[in-house]
Amino acid sequence: MKNEKSFFLFTNQMTDANKKLLGKLLIVSLVVILIQVMIGGITRLTGSGLSMTDWNIILGVFPPINEAQWLEEFAQYKASPQYIKLNTGMSLSDFKFIYFWEWFHRVWGRIGFTFLFGLFAFFTFTKRLDLTNFFRFGILLFLYLIQGLLGWWMVKSGLVDNPYVSHYRLASHLVLAIINFAFVLWWVVKLLIAEKENVDASGSNFKMYAWLSSLLIFVQIIFGAFMSGLKIAGRYPSWPDMNGVFIPETIFSMTPWYTNFLENAATIQFTHRGLAYLLVIILVIYFFKAKSLKANNIFSNALYALPVILLIQVILGIATVLTASGDKVMVGLGSAHQVVGLILLSTVLFLNFQLKENN
Repeated sequence: MKNEKSFFLFTNQMTDANKKLLGKLLIVSLVVILIQVMIGGITRLTGSGLSMTDWNIILGVFPPINEAQWLEEFAQYKASPQYIKLNTGMSLSDFKFIYFWEWFHRVWGRIGFTFLFGLFAFFTFTKRLDLTNFFRFGILLFLYLIQGLLGWWMVKSGLVDNPYVSHYRLASHLVLAIINFAFVLWWVVKLLIAEKENVDASGSNFKMYAWLSSLLIFVQIIFGAFMSGLKIAGRYPSWPDMNGVFIPETIFSMTPWYTNFLENAATIQFTHRGLAYLLVIILVIYFFKAKSLKANNIFSNALYALPVILLIQVILGIATVLTASGDKVMVGLGSAHQVVGLILLSTVLFLNFQLKENN
């Protein structure tokens, strides 16, 4: 397809070549976001998130480069609740370790935004975008900016009196990262997979079932964020029971009753485990329902990857709980569990985005 007549900075319609180019470059941004989630998990699990006590958008890109600058940063950290209540006596070398992960997390976010803004500028000023994709870029850049602000809002919750960040703000930060990822993934599907290749699921209830599956995985990830934010895994480090019982007596000890699902360690972990069992059943059914559809090779290959990813996620979840101790989990396992959870959701969304819209 040849480029249509252009007006201002837009074309009437993007060429197939430009769609393919943009789609492939947006896949790079998906990898960037995935790595950002992984770094965020490591930052959380190493207790590094409160090591930087201010937010300087420009100068914050550069870490301390000499002893005097490190001592200045360390002095600021020593005034924080985390140092006073949890890390009194920490050495400068230990501080440098936690500082690195928070700094890296922030800088990687700036790299992601810069990459996307660079794509936006290139495709706009070379008149390769139509109006629809121009606005999609605008939405994505806005979401990315909000993500940064939400991250700082989360950090601020642990810099006043409480040496921990709010688990509600932590979950919000993760949820927006997932929304960003899902938006880019949907956009990639729109750009790289022709509508004629979309999968027809008419005559069945599969489409409704498919989106219900996505919603449940999304809710499961939120409970996972609550688990991480409240440091719950190590309170019940056994499986399949929870410290010798299957239903803890304290799961409804808070009033009103719904606060148990938001703040009660027993309820949150019980729900997280229960949703995992439910999702195994639902995604096995999803697999066989989708397998019966007439689909393209891309859809089929992603579908056959789904049970493998699900199995890995289940193993990681069990291993994370069994190796947890007190308020700590193994950093590698916990971070991998979070990342594979996003990959699992992304696989289902990738399949669902290929379903024909009008059926």
